[in-house]
Amino acid sequence: MRRIVTTLPRLAVSALLAALAAGCAAPPPVNPFAGAWATADRQQIAFRDDTAMGAESCAGAFRFGYGRKSREALIGLAPHQPDLRGKLASLLVRPDYPVAELGCGEGDSTYVLLDERDLVAIYRDRDVAGIERLSRL
Repeated sequence: MRRIVTTLPRLAVSALLAALAAGCAAPPPVNPFAGAWATADRQQIAFRDDTAMGAESCAGAFRFGYGRKSREALIGLAPHQPDLRGKLASLLVRPDYPVAELGCGEGDSTYVLLDERDLVAIYRDRDVAGIERLSRL
């Protein structure tokens, strides 16, 4: 009986340590947007896990999130601008893309990850849209 009592705590500790090691072995998922990005004119933005913006910064209307959008939905962000739709159609060749969406007040920005080094920003203010290419620094 004594042998079982001393063995059980050792087994429990060993199992706990193995579970902790297994949990620590897998790194947390990396945000593909994280880091600094710049335009050709050297204007920069950065994606971080924390942000200083909030509802109070945006007239009570702030939203931010990551997701995926289809090519058609992204091209549809410029419904009244055929030239811009054409530029987006030539840039966006895959069926869907990872996106980061930021809404502040009445404007919003959709950042589309083209690959690990390039993204396109689609800026909208009501019905007017514009795009800008950025590269990872």
